[in-house]
Amino acid sequence: MESWQVALEEQIDGDVLFDSISKILYSTDASMYQIDPMGVVYPMHAKDVSRTIRIAYEHGVPITPRGGGTSLAGQSVGKSVHIDTSRHMNALLEVNEEEHWARVQPGVVLDELNALLKPSGLMFAPDVSPSNRASVGGMIGNNSCGAHSVIYGKTIDHVIELNVVLSDGTQTVFRPVVDGEYADKVNAGGVEGKIYQEVRRIADENRDEIEKRYPKILRRVGGYNLDEFVNDGPFNLCKMAVGSEGTLVGITEAKVNLVPLPTMTGLDVIHFYDLIEAMDATIEILKTEPAAVELVDKAILDLAKES
Repeated sequence: MESWQVALEEQIDGDVLFDSISKILYSTDASMYQIDPMGVVYPMHAKDVSRTIRIAYEHGVPITPRGGGTSLAGQSVGKSVHIDTSRHMNALLEVNEEEHWARVQPGVVLDELNALLKPSGLMFAPDVSPSNRASVGGMIGNNSCGAHSVIYGKTIDHVIELNVVLSDGTQTVFRPVVDGEYADKVNAGGVEGKIYQEVRRIADENRDEIEKRYPKILRRVGGYNLDEFVNDGPFNLCKMAVGSEGTLVGITEAKVNLVPLPTMTGLDVIHFYDLIEAMDATIEILKTEPAAVELVDKAILDLAKES
């Protein structure tokens, strides 16, 4: 057993697994890829996440924060130590019904969260397709959205604060900061101060290129969100963490925005002769401000009939 494995087993209060069966279970997600991990950690609390990342940092071992494993592009597989919060860090911690926000742990599953919120008449809005398996932490990592993104936007639009662990194991909170607070963060030094300084520098030095090349579309989720740092307003590193697919920070808690449950719903089914006609009509349909627009083509209907 290597020194980093011994350190994890000795210092983690949660579960640490290196057996072949666990590795096989975590070698795949919803993508086509299969890569055996180096181990799996189920942290018991934020300190466990911090300890895991610090040990990995000290020993040069890669890590992969993993949600529900529902992504199609292989974000949650890799030859690394997988950190899975679904077993022990899956709670709804606090709900503020008046201000419409909640504090949650990253391992909570979307459907389970919304079931807990339903009595208060609120919900966490991004409605990903695998909502009965996808975790909020994974949604934050992928900047996920769903069929109703035309009115509710993406996950980035609903994250208020993030409790995170930095690359050296430091725990901190990302939230909007104004100029005076920004200066305090930079002057404090350390990894966190360097992050604040470097993100602003990169955004400022590449402002023209960012504004030129980042597409102005509703559902762009590729790459780091540097376009969030070229405009005026509070400096908010939550915007950088969301969509970073676990490559920048580990998430231990999130304060998220909630929206009222819809009081009424309706459905229109419109038939078209071909795909072009449907696409042309979508432009006019969007002017009516629908909650969602979905295309169901012949291939899907045929498969449904055969199932």
